Amino acid sequence: MRLRRIVASLAMLAMAAGCAVPVSGSPSPVIVAVPPASPTTAFVLPPPQPTVTVREPAPASDVPAASQWYAQQSWIDAQPWIAITPAAGQTPCQWLYAHGYSYPQAFAAWAKNGYPPSWSATGDGYPCQRTYGRQH
Repeated sequence: MRLRRIVASLAMLAMAAGCAVPVSGSPSPVIVAVPPASPTTAFVLPPPQPTVTVREPAPASDVPAASQWYAQQSWIDAQPWIAITPAAGQTPCQWLYAHGYSYPQAFAAWAKNGYPPSWSATGDGYPCQRTYGRQH
């Protein structure tokens, strides 16, 4: 009787392992489908890269400064006079920017001061581009 139990146990183990081994006197074997073991694939991800923002310079505009709304003489004339007193080593544009004036106000101040060429580093008719950036 003990031998029968051992054989029956072996048959059950064989069935559990996917081998159908009939044993006389044992119940019909149960076939168990076991999917084949798949190889383990390890994916190694590179460390995250820092985000770098590159700003392309604005395309050159063919629109002359005189056609911009803030360059219209009527608007310039309506602006109050700004007494610009830059510190040593500070340009008038830097002073205007540091005191919260907008680019149109800086343009009006440039016009009211007689369009000094030193305010337009590029000489293109737009002042304060080094301080305010391209505005056209």
